[in-house]
Amino acid sequence: MHVTGTPETLLQLLEIRPLGVDDLSTARYVISASFTRAATEYYSGSELAAFAAFVRSPQYADLLLGNRSYAAWVGSEMVAVAAWAPGDDKSPTARIPAVYVHPMFAGQGIGTRLTEYLADEAAAAGYRALEASVTLNATVFFERLHFVEVRPAAWKLPSGSDLPIALMRRSATGRADIMH
Repeated sequence: MHVTGTPETLLQLLEIRPLGVDDLSTARYVISASFTRAATEYYSGSELAAFAAFVRSPQYADLLLGNRSYAAWVGSEMVAVAAWAPGDDKSPTARIPAVYVHPMFAGQGIGTRLTEYLADEAAAAGYRALEASVTLNATVFFERLHFVEVRPAAWKLPSGSDLPIALMRRSATGRADIMH
């Protein structure tokens, strides 16, 4: 039964809000659940554990709160987390260090909506390109959003271990032909 004025899809119910300190616990849960569920065939058990420890660390809280971080909500349920940051001095490139969708909501377009929200914000702030630090399980998702892998890289985790990632890039508008 459809009632006029009632949203018809999950995306119509989605609300994107800035991530606050009171949201950190839930954000960490969403990020850990997303990564653990999607990354098991790409990373070893020790790499998964090292990343989970990183997500629980004060450094990760600083990363989220020190960047332009957002949570996507459906009602009172946080379903995704993402962040972007300005690039280095005078760089026309903004960075995306995080896009994670809770596994129960994966495949519903939420990650795409959130990534495009970040891209729109970065473009409005004057950035012409986006660079994403992408866990290996997420490269296909970012390729669908017109990101191109630039090179392999690694995150140096507080545990001392390196987590392999891919550095991916696109223009802020999503057009590959205007990347610098």
